[in-house]
Amino acid sequence: MGSDRIHSLVRRTVREQHTSDPFSLAECLGLDVDYADLGELKGFYVVYKTGRYIVINHNLDERMSRLVLAHEIGHDMLHRDIASNGGMGENSFFDMTSKPEREANIFAAELLISDDDMVELGERGCTIEEAAKELGVHTAVAMIKARSMEERGFGINVPYVQSGLF
Repeated sequence: MGSDRIHSLVRRTVREQHTSDPFSLAECLGLDVDYADLGELKGFYVVYKTGRYIVINHNLDERMSRLVLAHEIGHDMLHRDIASNGGMGENSFFDMTSKPEREANIFAAELLISDDDMVELGERGCTIEEAAKELGVHTAVAMIKARSMEERGFGINVPYVQSGLF
């Protein structure tokens, strides 16, 4: 699924559920979210019988927990069929080589950052690092969002994206 379709899915979901907060959204979507000591694993998503579950490593800070949850919600919305055949776990993020991981990363970036916020930061001349800091997200999330916006036709008003990173 391309970034334009993922963007549309996120916007529609946010509009229907009246929230872009991953914690509230998970509840609205009927996802069971729990926390556990997962060692190096950041989180995972699994479909089991009639339930859909996300487990987040309880050792993560709030910013990373939001990202993990947004990413796993992306798997729920985009890859439920894959998760039905076994869980989907995250050891590291920003893997842009696997199609499901790339799509879940785009979903998370679209959920956590609005187009308007990115355009405003771009108009102020922010770099991607400055934009990420102001938005309270990891730099890679802001880069994924900026790349998604570029693919959807945005140009000069998106913070600078270094080429060759993805």
